Amino acid sequence: MMKYDEYIGKMVELTYSDLDGETVCAIGRILYTLKERAFVFETVDVGRQMIVYNRHVQECKEMPLTPPNFPSSIAPDYFA
Repeated sequence: MMKYDEYIGKMVELTYSDLDGETVCAIGRILYTLKERAFVFETVDVGRQMIVYNRHVQECKEMPLTPPNFPSSIAPDYFA
């Protein structure tokens, strides 16, 4: 099994170093993996897709669908 396959389609908080060596933290989804070396990541805020190499990832953790500080008045209605 590939390293990040378990996160495909789930909301994750990804911390990685970009090509300039700066640390970046983004929230989004892993769309698919690329031969155990990289994966395609789509950010939630702007919908940008990027290739992230596994060796640049510092941390990847699954997040709940509704962030804890999200106002409940606009939370998704799962019973609609």
